[in-house]
Amino acid sequence: MRRNIYRVVLAFCSALFPVSQGLAQHCSANWTPEYKCLEGCGPCPRITGNEYRQQQYQLEIQRQQDLRRQQEAAEAERRAKADKADERGLDAANRGNWQLAAKWFVEALEFAPDSPEIRAHLDRANAELADMESAAEILALRERIEDSVAAARIEALRLRLENERAVQRFTAMLAQFRPPRQYKFAGNGLIGGTGWRLIASRKPGEPAKRMCEVIKQQSKLANSPFDAGVDCEHYQFVLGIADSFDVFTDLRDRVVFDDLTNGQFSAHEQRFYDVLRGKQFGELGCHSNGAMLCLAALENEDVKADHVVLYGPQVTRETLTMWDQLVRDGRVKSVKVYINENDMIPALAICYADHKNNDENLGKGSLLDIDSMKRTINETSPKLLVQTFPCSRSKLSFDCHEMARYKANVKLRQ
Repeated sequence: MRRNIYRVVLAFCSALFPVSQGLAQHCSANWTPEYKCLEGCGPCPRITGNEYRQQQYQLEIQRQQDLRRQQEAAEAERRAKADKADERGLDAANRGNWQLAAKWFVEALEFAPDSPEIRAHLDRANAELADMESAAEILALRERIEDSVAAARIEALRLRLENERAVQRFTAMLAQFRPPRQYKFAGNGLIGGTGWRLIASRKPGEPAKRMCEVIKQQSKLANSPFDAGVDCEHYQFVLGIADSFDVFTDLRDRVVFDDLTNGQFSAHEQRFYDVLRGKQFGELGCHSNGAMLCLAALENEDVKADHVVLYGPQVTRETLTMWDQLVRDGRVKSVKVYINENDMIPALAICYADHKNNDENLGKGSLLDIDSMKRTINETSPKLLVQTFPCSRSKLSFDCHEMARYKANVKLRQ
């Protein structure tokens, strides 16, 4: 049953503006899975073993996360002390007591050595003192400034090295506890997007008829035509982990969260995700929000794939760079991106993430224009192969986003 497109656009562009700030934190695509775990930016790697090992692993995670919280609290305290000392220096400066002002500004620098505002305040105090103090006193003040800044930077370096050692220790612990990943070949796989909730598979070489019938039955029960988008001859594994068959509900409760977490929300929260673990694909097709799920599974090393094909994908500028890096690192051999003209989902996904991240590219050009979208993908992720198709439906239509439309267009080009 076709949904009201304007409800979907409204949900995607505005439904989560008041969402919890926890999801808005910046998590770098370049961090390792272990570091993302410690920073609360992704699921912690799983291990196998006896109960004692499991307990030790959980204790280590807790210890490292407690350390992070202590460091964050210490950093907040340093910022507060720097602000307080800076305020006292400004107060002394307003009263014309430049010697006292310089003393407070130097103390502020001890807590925030790289603050340009505090440095500017101290420079002003130095300039005023240059006309009032002796050369010896000026030299002593400058030496104190250099010593304070050096001490603060040494402390910052110590904390950074402590973080690095913590991650190294955690990674080494995982190497001991976690056996090498074992993957089972599952042929070609297709991960459906918003509103797709199904699972079907067949062994490589097994006739496609039985799997196709299973998909048709699930499609009928869902009152959704997603079966029309599945090429049962080409795929041996098909999965959709929507939170609801209703597109609007799935979008509101799951998909928008994936846009902010690079797919990790679904990987962590949707129980059907476990079906993916340990599978290896020759080709992994990912439609719509399925692109986020595929990316999370590959990043988490829960699946392997030789080639990836993205159909009208939900992407952001950050996930495009992550897909590009997967190719550069040789973790996948190729990533193709297929986009139909007038398919608005890729554009809306980028637009939404740009808004939440206050990206400087927000509002520059119309990503609904297919040429602009293709150029954006090529510039952001040059290793991805982008192919576009005409779609004569009117703008802001779901017709051009449906997997059945992509299936037909790709077959016409073959």
